[in-house]
Amino acid sequence: MTRVSVITPAFRPQGFDALARSMAVNTDVDAEWIVVDDASGPDYEAVFATLPEGVTLIRQPENRRQGAARNAGLARAQGKWIKFLDADDELDPGHLAALLAVAEQGQDKALPFAATKHVFATGATHVNDSWRDLPADSAVQHRRQMLRPFLHHCGALYPRALLVRLGGYDESLITDEDGDLLLRILHAGYHFTPVEGVFYLYVHHDTGPRVSADDDIAKMRSRIRACDKVAERCGGEMPPDLARALAQRMDKIAMTYWTAFPAEARALIARARRISPGYTPDMRGALRLLRGLGGPGMVFAAQGLYRRLKGRPKGGAQG
Repeated sequence: MTRVSVITPAFRPQGFDALARSMAVNTDVDAEWIVVDDASGPDYEAVFATLPEGVTLIRQPENRRQGAARNAGLARAQGKWIKFLDADDELDPGHLAALLAVAEQGQDKALPFAATKHVFATGATHVNDSWRDLPADSAVQHRRQMLRPFLHHCGALYPRALLVRLGGYDESLITDEDGDLLLRILHAGYHFTPVEGVFYLYVHHDTGPRVSADDDIAKMRSRIRACDKVAERCGGEMPPDLARALAQRMDKIAMTYWTAFPAEARALIARARRISPGYTPDMRGALRLLRGLGGPGMVFAAQGLYRRLKGRPKGGAQG
């Protein structure tokens, strides 16, 4: 059996240079590389013709978004272990070997992951190391991932059997399908263990939005649906600390869409209050103070200034 299957969804990609670089620096593992064309159309035939040698190409008959594309790759994968990789992102040299070495130690319900290194168009980088204070505890990691994601789904290595048992990605979610998968894994009692020395490179571009960009009400509803699924899995018996984390997650979603969809955002905050009446927004004390004094608008202004000073774009994955 192939040891690792790397699955990349691609919808109207600009090219596959990033994939080629990832392949070139991860040759020391028995790996198959699968690209799923999510019905990009005939105008992109020339781009797909540049796929590196050895890549298996799967063509979707119609565009069904990234979750369905990854599931199509999973259905064809032969590897015992599965790695997901977005088309415009990269893996560090030795990434697969480092994670595979930990995975094959067979620690009970422990899944290896590499931290995310955000690479911005300015050349600046930022490593998400918020996992450093987390124990090897699924419940603690579950609460943290809901609020301040400590890993990206492309950073981890998964047993194929686990993904098949969980049904892969929820294809009904048009966004947050990646976060939903991680939460389902954590709810099932698994936890993630960090592998230092290698990174998953999340590459930000200064042109064109990523599929994770927030720009319509359907995406807001999809994010809310992912929250609803957390509550449903608890069967009405939600622990207070999880209820608080879920309410804080809903609050963050409401703030993200406050300007575009204020009525829906206010309704979501009201729901959060019902779930956990005493929760406080998960933001720095200074921002909570600004929100109390001037409402969300003052918070947005402060956050926008911070991003400009740091040279970081709005939106994108947090893991």
